[in-house]
Amino acid sequence: MNNESYSEKVFQDNVVNELEKYKWVSPEFLNGNIKKITVDDLINNWRNELNRLNADQLEGVPLTDFEFEQVMSKVKSISNSFEAAKILAMEGSVGKIDGIYRSDNPKITRKQITLTIFNKAEVSGGSSRYQIAREVWGVSGNRFDLILLINGLPLINLELKRADVPLENAFGQFKRYYKDGEYSNNFMAFSQMMIIMSEIETRYFATPKSTEDFNMSFVFNWADRNNNPVHEYTEVIKQFLMIPMAHQMVGDYLVIDESKDEEKRKHMILRPYQVYALQSIAAAAFGYDNEDKIPHGGFIWHTTGSGKTITSFKSALFLSARGGFDKVVFLVDRKDLDQKTSEEFKAYSSYEAVDVDDTKYTSILDTKLASPNRGIIVTTTFKLNSLVKELEQNNNYKLKDKKIAFIIDEAHRTTMGDMMVSIKGFFNKNALFFGFTGTPLFEENEVTGKINDKSELINTTEKLFGPLLHQYTIDEAIQDENVLGFHIDYINTGEFESYDKLRDDLIEIEKNNSSDSDLNIDRKYYALSNLEIEKIAVKNKLLYYNDDLHIPRVVEIILDNYEMQSQNRFFNSIFTVEYKERVIKYYNEFKKQLSEREQDLNVVMTFSFGNENDPDNVAPEIMSSMFKDYAKFTGIEFVSGDSRRGEKDYFEDIVDRSTRGGSGRNPKNIDIMIVAEQLLTGYDNKYLNTLYVDRQLKLQSLIQAYSRTNRIFGKTKEFGTIINFKYPETTKKQVEEALKLYGSGGTNNKVIMDEYNVAVNKFSNLVIELKQILNNPTDWPTIKDTPLQIEFIKKFKEVNNQFNVVSQYYAYKWDDKEFGITEHEWMKYIGAYKNLTPKIEIDIEPTPIQVLGKTKIAGVHIVDSKFIIDLIDKKVDIINGIRYIDDESLKLVYEKIQELSDLGNHSESLLLKEFVQNELLQGNIDGNETLDEIFSFWKKNKEQDEIFKFSENWGIDAQILIRSFERYSVLEPGVVPYIEDIIKNVDYSNAKDKGHGNHLKHVLELTKELPKWMKEIKSRY
Repeated sequence: MNNESYSEKVFQDNVVNELEKYKWVSPEFLNGNIKKITVDDLINNWRNELNRLNADQLEGVPLTDFEFEQVMSKVKSISNSFEAAKILAMEGSVGKIDGIYRSDNPKITRKQITLTIFNKAEVSGGSSRYQIAREVWGVSGNRFDLILLINGLPLINLELKRADVPLENAFGQFKRYYKDGEYSNNFMAFSQMMIIMSEIETRYFATPKSTEDFNMSFVFNWADRNNNPVHEYTEVIKQFLMIPMAHQMVGDYLVIDESKDEEKRKHMILRPYQVYALQSIAAAAFGYDNEDKIPHGGFIWHTTGSGKTITSFKSALFLSARGGFDKVVFLVDRKDLDQKTSEEFKAYSSYEAVDVDDTKYTSILDTKLASPNRGIIVTTTFKLNSLVKELEQNNNYKLKDKKIAFIIDEAHRTTMGDMMVSIKGFFNKNALFFGFTGTPLFEENEVTGKINDKSELINTTEKLFGPLLHQYTIDEAIQDENVLGFHIDYINTGEFESYDKLRDDLIEIEKNNSSDSDLNIDRKYYALSNLEIEKIAVKNKLLYYNDDLHIPRVVEIILDNYEMQSQNRFFNSIFTVEYKERVIKYYNEFKKQLSEREQDLNVVMTFSFGNENDPDNVAPEIMSSMFKDYAKFTGIEFVSGDSRRGEKDYFEDIVDRSTRGGSGRNPKNIDIMIVAEQLLTGYDNKYLNTLYVDRQLKLQSLIQAYSRTNRIFGKTKEFGTIINFKYPETTKKQVEEALKLYGSGGTNNKVIMDEYNVAVNKFSNLVIELKQILNNPTDWPTIKDTPLQIEFIKKFKEVNNQFNVVSQYYAYKWDDKEFGITEHEWMKYIGAYKNLTPKIEIDIEPTPIQVLGKTKIAGVHIVDSKFIIDLIDKKVDIINGIRYIDDESLKLVYEKIQELSDLGNHSESLLLKEFVQNELLQGNIDGNETLDEIFSFWKKNKEQDEIFKFSENWGIDAQILIRSFERYSVLEPGVVPYIEDIIKNVDYSNAKDKGHGNHLKHVLELTKELPKWMKEIKSRY
C-alpha cells in the first residue's frame, strides 16, 4: 500500500471512530476494507431494514424475493435524488413505497401493502438505525469512501481527501460518479447530501439532480451559531454529523421545491445560519431560551439574498406542525408578494404535513383563521388589518383567543406602520410575532414610528418584535461566499467638469459677494472635502441635473457599455429612477437611441399601477404603446384593465421572464427593467448582475436595492455591479453609512470590491510574477515535470482569478500597457496552463478561463483541431480520388498546428502533425469521405492500437482493458476500473513481454504500470 492510500485509509479510520461516538455503528459486513462490498450488499442490508421497520405491516412474514423485486423495480425507476426526496417525504414527511403485492401465504391478511422507508420526525429514537458503509463499489465501477445509512438508505455520501489535496478534487469525483450513472435509476439515487471532507476542511451540498447542477457556488462550510466556520473534522462531526443533527439535515432541514418552473425544481439543504434561525425560533416559541420558560417573539436578521423565504417557510412549518399553534400566518406587505410567497410556499409544502392557504378576499381570510384545521395562511398586512378593523367594529372577538404565530416577511417595511401596531394590539393575548428582515430598523434609521396602546414609541424592529434571535449580516454572507460583494461606480455624466473646477467657481462666487480676504476664502474652500464642495455646489445651484441633457447622457453611457457589462446579454439589469414620469422619459430615450443605433435590446418599464380613478395614473396611450412594445419580443400583448391580461399579469410576466436571464440566453427574455420602486425588494434573480441608479437611496433602501445584484451564480459573476449617475460624493457617503449600519462598515470590508484601477494593478503585478516563472509561454515544455510546473500552475490560477474579476468591471477594456501583457500573449499563457494541466473529462471548477470578448486578434479564439482540419480541406486538391497539398499551404497548416500547441492543445497538435505527415503527405487520404470523419476514425484507431498493443505485451484480455480504459479518469490517476477482473484474467503464457520472470512478479509490475499507461494514453487521445 503506498503512502497516499495509507494516509487516506488512516483518515477514514479516524472519521469512522469519531462517528461511532455519536450513535453511528460500523458493522464488519459493510466494511469494504475487510472484504469487497458492493451496492448489492447495501441493498441486501436495506431489505433486512425494511423487514424490521415494517414488521407489523408485514404481519411477521419477511419480504419474499418476488415482493422485494417489486420494491426494487420501483427503486430503479427513481431517476435522480430530487425524485427520491419526494418518495422520502411522500406521506406527511414519511417516506413510503406503496403498491407492493404480497405472495400467497396463509399467515397474511393484506394482499397489498405500503412500506415505510424513512420518517423525518423519528430522530435519534423510535425505529431509526444509523450505519456506516465503507469502500463500497458502485454499479459503474466507482468506489465510494463512506456512505451513511439511515434505516439502510444511503442518504449521506462522504468523499475523503488528505489535507494536502484540494476538496475540489473530491467534488469532481462526485460529479464524475454522477456522470457515470452511479446516482440514477438505482439504489444510490436515494442520496440526499454529499460531503467532501479533509482533516482541515469540510463542505456539504444537496445531491444534485443532474450533472449540470453541480456547482461549487452552492457547496457550503459548516459554521457555529455565531457564524464562525468550523473546519477541523472532529468538530464538524461533533456539531454536524452527530445524531440527531445528521438525521435532521436530510429530514427537517431539507426543502423540496416543486416549483411551477421545471428548471427550478430541486431539493435544498439548509445552510448553517438557516438551521440556527429555526432553532432560535423554536426556542423562543417554547420559552427554552429564558429561565422563566416564557414563550416570546423576536426577529431574525439575515441579510438580503441569504434565503430568508426558505428559512421563514421552514419556521412556519415547524410552528404549524410541532409548535402547538392553531394557525401560522405569514404576512407580506404587498399583494404581488402575497401571490409570489404563496406560490413559493406551496412549492415547498407539496410533500409536507401542512397546507398552505391563499386569502384572495378578506372574507376568505376570516374563514381560514376561524377554521379548526391547522396550517399556514399567506396574506397581506393590509388584508389582515382590514379584517381586524371589521371585527372590532362588530365587537367580534372570536379570533382573539386563538393561539396564532405570525411570521412577518421583510419586517423593515412593515415595522412602523399603523397596521402592524393595530394587528399586534388585537392579537396580543395568545399570539407570537416573528419578524424576518435583511435590514432591520435601528435608532440610526431615524424612523418616525408609532405610539402603541401602552404609550410606547415603536420606532425600531426590536421594539416591535422583541429581541434579536439570530443574525447573519452581509459581510458574513460575503465572507462565506453565500452572496456577492458589490463593485460601485460613481459616474460624472458631465454636469460638472471636476471637483477642482467646482471649488474654483465657488471661490469666485464668494470673492464677489464677501468682504472676507481672498486668502481666507481660498483657505476655507481648499480645506473642504469633495463631499462638502458637492453639497455647497448643489445649494448654490452650480451643480444640478437637467433631465433634457442628463437622461440622454445616461442612456448613451449604458448602451455604449451594455454588451460587455451584461456579458453579451447573458445577464440582465434593473435601472431605478424617481417617479413614474422619469421612468417613462427614460424608456422613451432608450427607444430613441436604440432606433438611431439600429440596435435591439429588450427594455421594459414597470411601476405601481393605480386604479382607474387614481390621479397619478399613466395615460392610456402610453400604456397601450408599452404593451405593444412588449409584445414585439415576447409575443404576448397585454391590455390595460383586462382581468386576464391586464397590468397585474404584465408585471407578473416581467418578474417571471426576467429571472431567466437576458436576451442572449433567449430572445424573449428581458435585458433592462426601468423601475421607480418595484423590484427593489423581495425580487430574487441570479441572472441580474447590474443595478443602474439615477436617484438617491439611503440606509435600508440602499442595501435592499443593491442586494438585488448579489445572488451567487458562478465564476462568471464575481460581484454585483452598481452604477450611480448622480451626486458621486454624496452617494459614496450614503453607501458608507449604509454598510456601517448593516455590515462591517465603510470601504475597508469585503462588501465593496476594489476600484477598477486597484484591481488592474493587482492583475498586472501578478502577471509580472507569472513571467518570472515562465517568461515565454511557448517554452512551457522546459518546465514540464519540474518543480516550476507546479509553481506555474498555482500562479496562473491566481492571475486568472484576478483577470476574471477585472473583466467584469464596467470600465473593463483590454489595455496592453496597464495590464502589462498583450491579449495574444495572455492567450498563450492560457495555452501553457492547459498544456501543463492534465486533461480531465469533467470541470471541477477551480477557475474558468474567461473568454476575452471582442478580441482584436483575428482567428486566435477559433484555432482548434476542427479549424485545422477544415483549413486542410480547403487547401488540398483531389487528384485521382486522393488528397494532395502544395508546399505553401502546407507551411500555413504547420503554422496553425503550432498555434494550436501554443494555445493549450499540444497533444492534439502532435496528432495533427502525425496525421498530416503519415497520411496526407503519403497520399493515403481518400477524397470521397469527409476529412473530419477520416481524422476522427484515424485517431480512434490509434487509441485502439495502443490498447491492443498493451494487452498483447502483458497478456491481458483486450475487451476487459477497453472497458476499464473507457471508465478511467485522470481525476483519479491511481484508480483503475475493473482492476480485479484485469488481474484475474492475465494470461502470462501469452504475454509478449515475459521479462519479469514469473506470473506473480508480472502481475505486480502490471499493477504499477497500468495507471501510468492509462493516464498517458487518456491524455494523448
